[in-house]
Amino acid sequence: MPSSYYFIYNPRSWNYQKNCLLQPIPSSAMGAAILTALDIFQGTPAQAALQPRAVVQYFGFLFVYNAAQCPMEAIHGRPSLWHNIISAGTIGYIGVRTGRFGVPFVNPMMLQYQYGIRPEVVAFGIYGGIAGILAGALGGKSF
Repeated sequence: MPSSYYFIYNPRSWNYQKNCLLQPIPSSAMGAAILTALDIFQGTPAQAALQPRAVVQYFGFLFVYNAAQCPMEAIHGRPSLWHNIISAGTIGYIGVRTGRFGVPFVNPMMLQYQYGIRPEVVAFGIYGGIAGILAGALGGKSF
């Protein structure tokens, strides 16, 4: 086995971590463009959706989601579905906590009223669950 194999495929190597941080840039830009287009198609005025702050927020969310998995891969020694769930859940938690995101698919106030579950915790579960389903079903990652 050539020595370059160790530096390319070992999550603890510097080259792997560098590539792990640089590879999500094009896909994050494309994802930000797609999410901005979805905003416009759903009725958000184009002037509001195309504001640099909105586009950069989408880009930042997607980039941080991918970049947050790099240290977890280094610690664990391999990519795992748990990394996707934890990074997306954490970003969802922080986003709802700071008032930047909403909680999709459920009414978090109803869950807080009936069961005492805070909206941030619901967001962690929803965002982490979405990432887990997408990475597991579409990405082929395993636990």
